[in-house]
Amino acid sequence: MKNAFKEVVYMELTGWRGSLYHYMDWALKLAYLNILWLIGIVIGAGIAGFFPATVAMFSVLRKWAQDEGDELKVFAHFKNEYRKEFLKSNKYGYSWAVLGLILYVDLQFFRGIPTIWALIVSLFFFILGAIYIVALLYAFPVYVQYKLTLKQYFRNCLLIVLSNPLFSVLMVLGFYFPYYLMIKIPGLLPFFGGSLISLVLMMISNKMFTNLEKNKKAHESIS
Repeated sequence: MKNAFKEVVYMELTGWRGSLYHYMDWALKLAYLNILWLIGIVIGAGIAGFFPATVAMFSVLRKWAQDEGDELKVFAHFKNEYRKEFLKSNKYGYSWAVLGLILYVDLQFFRGIPTIWALIVSLFFFILGAIYIVALLYAFPVYVQYKLTLKQYFRNCLLIVLSNPLFSVLMVLGFYFPYYLMIKIPGLLPFFGGSLISLVLMMISNKMFTNLEKNKKAHESIS
């Protein structure tokens, strides 16, 4: 019924009216999802709610990015993913946080030593830190796309960064521009602060996942 209504609207609204309806529809969906994300964070008292809420949000966005969201009951799907992934997502998220903290402490430590070898080591940790940040952008798209162990998630994120430099650049830009928009217009934060950035990252990642699957099938057919 919902799809039929949308089809009728799209047929009746052409040109700029149809485009306006399309973007308004997406804006409302993203605002609703962002509110669910914030509620999920609050329910988990912040420190325990951020990662499961983010996983649930990316799971919904994955459905939308793959055109599976027309009949998706967003609230029910979000709630189910939040509950199901609560423990594992916190373990996953805080593993990333600990790894980032270790890299940061090591970098600051060696930067404080005024020797050539310390400068070389600090440069090494700086490069590792840059790779870590880009891999972190893939962390949740990879998590909702595949069912892996924690070790495999980290390995796959690293391999994706190193083997797909173009998509990695797109991921950085895909994070930066929505983030810049939120900084310039703070009033958007409560409605799009998480969902808009996550949508862009998920859409870029989904395109990359599709390419990886095509390459895998092409390789298997040759073999």
